[in-house]
Amino acid sequence: MTKYEPYMQALLWTCKHCGFVYEGGQPKQNCPICESYKTSFIDIPQHIEAEVRETHPDKSFNHADCRELRKKLMDEHNVYSSNRVAGRVLPSASGTNIKPS
Repeated sequence: MTKYEPYMQALLWTCKHCGFVYEGGQPKQNCPICESYKTSFIDIPQHIEAEVRETHPDKSFNHADCRELRKKLMDEHNVYSSNRVAGRVLPSASGTNIKPS
């Protein structure tokens, strides 16, 4: 059994519909579990993923029990309103004053 390490992955993309996790760069076009479009993936806080992996250390992180617990924790922490659906967005040089030329 391996203990969850917070620095394990830079991004943990999670499908907000089924709780599937994709580790690494941009998620694939569709979720392999529920077939939702890739805009359904959000970058959840690592403390949620840590709790899921420490609760079920003997199961794959995409096991049905892990996905169910992840969805429950996402609902409890209301990550849908606080996390960007489109991934991380860096501030632009012009700030919020964007005028087409």
